[in-house]
Amino acid sequence: MKRKNLLPVILSLVLAVSLLTAAYGQDLKTRVNEIERAHLDGKLDGVINKYKGQVKENPNDPVLHYLLGIAYLYSEMDVKEATFDKAYKELARAKELDPNMKYVNYSLGTVYWYRGEHEKALDAYREEIRLDPEDGWNYYNLGLAYEGLKKWDKAWSQYIIAIEKDPTIHYAHNNLGGIALNWKGDFFRALDEFKAAMELKPDEKLYRKNYNKAVKKLKGLKDSVEKGELTLPTDEKKKLNSLDLKEVEVE
Repeated sequence: MKRKNLLPVILSLVLAVSLLTAAYGQDLKTRVNEIERAHLDGKLDGVINKYKGQVKENPNDPVLHYLLGIAYLYSEMDVKEATFDKAYKELARAKELDPNMKYVNYSLGTVYWYRGEHEKALDAYREEIRLDPEDGWNYYNLGLAYEGLKKWDKAWSQYIIAIEKDPTIHYAHNNLGGIALNWKGDFFRALDEFKAAMELKPDEKLYRKNYNKAVKKLKGLKDSVEKGELTLPTDEKKKLNSLDLKEVEVE
């Protein structure tokens, strides 16, 4: 499994924590941000030891187990062939202490995803949807798990729901574009989705590269039509001729 493809899962996990503060205190987002900063600065050991001590003093606090689990999750991301056992243990304990605690399933799904246990990730994300059916990120992560199983149609439907719930999830637009481009052969839809992702996050080079891929596919399609090698329905031909097929700068 290529771990670089998992970044959106981790990002959504961190972004989602801001919503958890309403139930468990306004300082939780700050504490998760602290873990993220410590990971970036190479100082996770100190944070892990701090939460290990707090868990020892308060063994029945689900939030402390959750935070320790997140810290372990970040630490194990940097270890080749990591098992994520420590992260799983703490997150599972948090869920045991509070079965209705939002976003624990998010994190458990991430653990399963890293392990390549996509079916379990599906179950975790479905449970998160049950707890919070209005959060678009839940559907996005479920779509990612389906992609891991190469169930493209199911992934597609979840990304559609994700965008309906939250139109700002640019990852979902990009992934829809990828499925449209590589599996559905719908270059028009691919162009639209990559454009949407690019407009939501203009500084993301990947989205610009993907947009250019769709442009090239459509240029090839137009060339085949003009040479008489391919015939398109009238409406598709009009749409193709109306497009300004210019590639965008990546740098």
